[in-house]
Amino acid sequence: MTGGGVTTPAPATDPPIYQTLLRHWASRGRTLPGRRDQEWARIAAAPVWPGHGVSGSPDPRGGGR
Repeated sequence: MTGGGVTTPAPATDPPIYQTLLRHWASRGRTLPGRRDQEWARIAAAPVWPGHGVSGSPDPRGGGR
């Protein structure tokens, strides 16, 4: 109980079937809800075209964009 007579619910725990499913996915290297996806982080951090960077065509009038 907290001050003022208000009760705080206990944190919910995952049901056993969900815990088993998470262990099963983790054992196979799957991405899990609420956990960082290492493969996605690696892919998202890579350049769009490795070795080329990102560029656009020059303005045909030679002016700024």
